[in-house]
Amino acid sequence: MEIVIFWIIIGFILILLAVTNPSKEDFVEWVVNSSIEESDNEWVSAGINLFGSPVINGVTTQQDLIFVSIFKMELGTEKTSTLAFGKRFFIRLP
Repeated sequence: MEIVIFWIIIGFILILLAVTNPSKEDFVEWVVNSSIEESDNEWVSAGINLFGSPVINGVTTQQDLIFVSIFKMELGTEKTSTLAFGKRFFIRLP
């Protein structure tokens, strides 16, 4: 009986992860908001707010792995990878 409950819980968690897998738009919004929060210059924040979404959207690719997504951004020579799950959890990868 315990093994059945275990697999039901695992199944529930996997379904929850699949349903809440973030979209590219969710990721772009997170990058823009976190960049604005990190900025200490009012003008830079305004520029990020105006131009950040289209620029980040243009340089970002999404690898959808059903339960999680990996987003890759390439800005010039800078490359960043981020693991995302649950619509709100974004972890930058080394």
